[in-house]
Amino acid sequence: MTSRPECNTSTESEFALKLARSTARSLFDTKWNVNVEVCHVPGEFDDEDDDYIETLPEDVTKPASKRSWEVPETPLAVSMTEAEIAAAVKACQDPWAQSSHARGRACRDGDPPPSLIATALAAAEIVQCEPHLHSLFEPGHVTNMVCPAGPFLWGLDQMILPIVIGHWEGQLPSQDTADLHRIVEDETVPRRNPRQKRGMLDTRVERSLAQGASVLLVTTGEVQLSDALNALFTRKCAWPGLTPQIVVETLRLTHSTTGQLAEAEIRRRLPDPDLLKAFGPGQVDAAFAAPTTLLVADRLAQIAGKLTPAVPKLTLDAVRGLGSVRQSLNRMVNDLRLWRDGALAWTDVAASAVFHGPPGTGKTTLAKAFAGSAGLPIITTSYSDCQKHGHQGDMLAALDQAFAEAKQAAPAVLFIDELDSFSQRNAPHQNASYLRGVVNGLLEQINRAKDVDGLFLFGATNHLETVDPAVIRSGRFDLKLHVPYPDKAGLEAILIAKLGIQNAAEVDTGTIADRLIGLSGADVEAVARDALGRARADGVPVNDSHLESAADQIVPQLDEETIWRAAIHEAGHVVVMMQLGWPVPHRVCLTANGGQVEHTPPRSLTLGTAREQLCILLAGRAAEICVFGAPSSGAGLGEQSDLAKATSLALAIERHWGFGESGLLWDGISAAEVWRAPAEVRGRAEAHLREAQEKALTTLRANLKILESLAKQLLRARDMSGRDIELLEREVTVSREQSSPGETASGGENTCLQGGV
Repeated sequence: MTSRPECNTSTESEFALKLARSTARSLFDTKWNVNVEVCHVPGEFDDEDDDYIETLPEDVTKPASKRSWEVPETPLAVSMTEAEIAAAVKACQDPWAQSSHARGRACRDGDPPPSLIATALAAAEIVQCEPHLHSLFEPGHVTNMVCPAGPFLWGLDQMILPIVIGHWEGQLPSQDTADLHRIVEDETVPRRNPRQKRGMLDTRVERSLAQGASVLLVTTGEVQLSDALNALFTRKCAWPGLTPQIVVETLRLTHSTTGQLAEAEIRRRLPDPDLLKAFGPGQVDAAFAAPTTLLVADRLAQIAGKLTPAVPKLTLDAVRGLGSVRQSLNRMVNDLRLWRDGALAWTDVAASAVFHGPPGTGKTTLAKAFAGSAGLPIITTSYSDCQKHGHQGDMLAALDQAFAEAKQAAPAVLFIDELDSFSQRNAPHQNASYLRGVVNGLLEQINRAKDVDGLFLFGATNHLETVDPAVIRSGRFDLKLHVPYPDKAGLEAILIAKLGIQNAAEVDTGTIADRLIGLSGADVEAVARDALGRARADGVPVNDSHLESAADQIVPQLDEETIWRAAIHEAGHVVVMMQLGWPVPHRVCLTANGGQVEHTPPRSLTLGTAREQLCILLAGRAAEICVFGAPSSGAGLGEQSDLAKATSLALAIERHWGFGESGLLWDGISAAEVWRAPAEVRGRAEAHLREAQEKALTTLRANLKILESLAKQLLRARDMSGRDIELLEREVTVSREQSSPGETASGGENTCLQGGV
């Protein structure tokens, strides 16, 4: 059979509408019994005709009375004034669908349920023009219709397709008819066995083609088809779901005795088309049980409001201390607006991001706030949410369900928490094969989600470095947005927002913010809630004593000597860093646990820059020795302390990078494992540390005045930006020119030097 021309856009709409209507009407040639039983016969690859034993509706002749599309009655609206029509519409009556003889529903006993009529109209989307109809029946042609997994698939397979295929075949000239095999993905095959499902589909399609038939393959889109099968497709089309046009055409058959409708009013009352897509057969039939067309539209809108996730009320304007993260999210909201207006292709939208940073910084809140600002519903899931469903197959099914829900709700936001639990597949682990399967399942879902227009994908993790690199690579998660602890201004803004402007005006939020630097936004909100609770208990407006008492519960007040020592410690890091010619730190602050310096380390190290970094790490401890005569324990508190990082760096010089005298053999030893290293390696690492500390001491003694000046300024401000630090750069410049700057470091991820108290 020769190939047919492509659709002519000037005539395809008329043809498609005419065929869709006749397809839906063809269902009325059968008397429907709603209790339809379908039994699947065992055997994976039985012939098409034997795959199912179907107790389909009894094929009987309809009563002789004519249908509205055959002999339509005159609409009641014809004999009404404009005012009467408006009054009827206001009362949810449709005078265009009603006649003087029939004021209610037009359906009869034995008619197909509205959900099946809608299914038939949706199936007719396969045929958009006459060439599509011919190609559907051409031997060797394979048409793939991709449907969402769900109840519609069952009705489509076992009740609708046998009837509509027969109807479509009747629209062709006799010489063009061919044997069209319908093959529908079997959802009874467990999702955790995709290879078996692919093999079944491949085999059935190959057998049909070998018999000279054409194939209509219906898949859910959740199964990964083989490359061999994808290569066979002549056409591929998407299941449209319930659309406003399908609702209107279904109402024309179920609720109109005239063939007409108050179509403009119906469309005005219908929910957003994206919301209609979420409807299943049960919701359709429930809505269409309403007696008039307008009440059906109203009920559809009511159900839609309950079916779809709510749009969060929280917006980005209510989230404080975001810094550059806010700018990135604002751009995404703006791009969404452009896409909705048709001014930007979805492929040009940065629609995915990973929020990473310490616990309690508001990563989940950020995702909800973005959804609120964008006016989108949000679907949330996490590793633990999926894991609680059971073994690996159940966990992957739960993950699949979350993605399916998000895709159905699109435009929407899908938020995946605890990304670090999807750890690296090549990491040594007792359950390595289990985790490998889980991560592979996540990757498969993300790949499919990227093809869904309007779907934003966000993830959150406390430890970005532990997430499998394949999960967070560009193309899956485009943006990596670091969410730090809020700065002083951000903390004060959170306090004011939580306390309320009137209450905040009566208290010293700045002083409390000083104490809370280094804590998370969640901690600050907890302080505000506690303070308000104390004020209610006292029966008075909130005051400074309430805030002080609340803060004491989370972060006890430090004595002046300890705070001054912390200021000297952090200033030591900054002075040595600047003397060595490194970029000015982004931020230095005093926190509840001491202090920290945020700066940009080099991406790649030489022996010279590694030694400089050692010197900077030990500069805080050296500053304490310079001023107080001895160091405190602050430099060695925990695995992220200055001494721990310096020890790991000294070992890396010897055992990772081959910079020392230990040879070129690589060993992944770190500070936590230092005592398993040979004594001579430990000795060399110790020598690197001693040399770095002496250099830091020499530098700081030569710049003692600058050290104390910076420490005093830090003590006053508690939180200094890079711009603040640059105010001291003129004084530092003279000393820098008198010393050897060494090798200059360059760009990298932000990091912190932390000193404890």
